[in-house]
Amino acid sequence: MITTTLTRRLGIAHPVVSAGMARVAQADLVVAVSEAGGMGCLGGVSFMPDQLRAEIEKIKAGTGNPFAVNLLLPDSLTTEDEAQWEPVRRLWSALPEHDRARLAGVEALLTPGAVARQVEVVMEAAPPAVVLTFATPAWFIEECRKRGILVFALVGSVGKAVEASRAGVDFIVAQGSEGGGHTGYASTLALVPGVIDAVEQPVLAAGGIADGRGLAAVLSLGAVGAWVGTRFIASTESYGHDAFKQRVVSGKLNQVTLTRAYTGKPLRTFRNAWTDQWESRAGDIAAFPQQYAVAGTRVETGYQEGDLDWGMMPAGQSVQIIDEILPAGDIVRGMVAEAEEIISRLHGTVSG
Repeated sequence: MITTTLTRRLGIAHPVVSAGMARVAQADLVVAVSEAGGMGCLGGVSFMPDQLRAEIEKIKAGTGNPFAVNLLLPDSLTTEDEAQWEPVRRLWSALPEHDRARLAGVEALLTPGAVARQVEVVMEAAPPAVVLTFATPAWFIEECRKRGILVFALVGSVGKAVEASRAGVDFIVAQGSEGGGHTGYASTLALVPGVIDAVEQPVLAAGGIADGRGLAAVLSLGAVGAWVGTRFIASTESYGHDAFKQRVVSGKLNQVTLTRAYTGKPLRTFRNAWTDQWESRAGDIAAFPQQYAVAGTRVETGYQEGDLDWGMMPAGQSVQIIDEILPAGDIVRGMVAEAEEIISRLHGTVSG
């Protein structure tokens, strides 16, 4: 068994955390990963407050093991400044009503006050852990500390890791550019050691990890665990159209790209007609979260309808080593077993 600071502090069996992928990571996936001995993470950003509460209750009913909730708390989402929300309101109101209904997964990001209410729900529910993306506000970390909630910060650079460290988070997740979804520009192999050297907190590694080889590799870098996203898209419990999952299984390295065309921030997703259309229009891309409204239903049609030509389908470079859809529990157990075998074999080849 692989024991690290992560497994000891969380009381979990395996140092594997499923990423809080918006829309993809719903209760069924979280429960499956946590029940297998890892820690599942809910993509909390995808839910309006009442729905978020119900989803957390579903997780608690499905497992007594630790789980996490992923939230986005940048100033652009928590501000009460009406002037900052006005462009978002304008773009959102311009969408036909039936299109707004098809954008349920990003409604909270486009609704003033929704993220603040998400925070209230999470504080009331007090999950074992919360994962923050984009920002690590001190006020939120203090509220979590009062309730015994561990705080993880997902970062893509050493600078952001240092900011999160100073803010007082408990764990830092260093995600290399190989990862799917919102990500930075530094590779995992270079970023993880750099973050470990720069902060005092234990560090998880993310980006390009899809099997036991990746888990063993990042443990050898000094990481205390792996944050795994794309591999869990190709699981039976993840949310998403089968065409999306099959594309992950058949995907090639050169089919994923970094683009701002869907959200306004760098996002690794499958290349398609929409990303190609915006490739040379960086100056025309609206800021986060306004670009969600510009992209319209394309943000959701990948998940919901399997729209390969226009829909958003976040995925990392690990698609090149994923070749089947499996139950999430089997993914966790298989990853850990392979890593244990590799570590044992390497230990036998190293002599004093």
